[in-house]
Amino acid sequence: MTENLCPRCFAPLSPRGVCPECGRRASRPPRPDPRALPEGTLLKNRYVLGGTIGEGGFGVTYFAFDTMRSARVAVKEYFPFTVAARVGKAVEARSPELRGRFSLGKKRFTDEAKNMAAIKDLKDIPTALDYFSENGTAYIVMEYIEGETLKDRVFKKGKMKEGDALALLRPVFSSLALIHDAGLLHRDVSADNIILGKGCAKLIDFGSSVSAGRQQSLELKRRYAPPEQYEKDGSVDRRADVYAAGATLYYCVTGCLPPEATDRLRQDRISFPARLSPHMRAALTKALSLKKEDRYADMREMLADLDGIN
Repeated sequence: MTENLCPRCFAPLSPRGVCPECGRRASRPPRPDPRALPEGTLLKNRYVLGGTIGEGGFGVTYFAFDTMRSARVAVKEYFPFTVAARVGKAVEARSPELRGRFSLGKKRFTDEAKNMAAIKDLKDIPTALDYFSENGTAYIVMEYIEGETLKDRVFKKGKMKEGDALALLRPVFSSLALIHDAGLLHRDVSADNIILGKGCAKLIDFGSSVSAGRQQSLELKRRYAPPEQYEKDGSVDRRADVYAAGATLYYCVTGCLPPEATDRLRQDRISFPARLSPHMRAALTKALSLKKEDRYADMREMLADLDGIN
């Protein structure tokens, strides 16, 4: 069923056996990746894995092909590199002392599928299609979204005009507000977790999502995370996502990320290009406030302020 498809991304191959999307030649052997499962691995007797779409602190996301639906999907594997290691195909805690943390993270990971299912009607959030346990870990099957990440777009084309950045991000921020209404936090909003598809942008990767007020784990995305997210036993609320949304917008309009929050606590050196409008500077300053009580209370308040920028 996958004979005429690219072994990495499952796009149809050209007559010469070359993938028009990723450039892979079918006869070329894959590059070994010690963190990822090999191309061709079959999960749940249904999902054939290809190459990796991305790897992060919480796991690996693969291109995959659903043999029952004859469709491309994305499969995300729970594999927190800091606490787990791969043994054959299995994922195991690195030590007995880390088993509790690994198990708790695995439960939260499977909760992601439930979280995504609860908000599946949002067009700016990918649909969760299936989830299951195998190889000692957990997997989530998601709608495959064709496109590049916002991070790649800015890296290739440079910083964006304020209006262009807001036109792209407003729908994503609005969906984030609805996620908060459901009592959930994303906790990993970033430019590399926003996929630019055909005429839309989608917020992906709910692997670190939790219910509001729950204690958070040590994994975080530096330069997107506010100070309170670094606290080992602290709790976060929707203002942590506000900070990350501000960092994402800052990246779009400046072409770089703000300094890491812990560095800013020692000396706050956040700066803005002279070309930015005063309104945008004020909005970013408030969204990126180190004290959460100085930030926007929620995404709707932030969006209302951004509505005055064209």
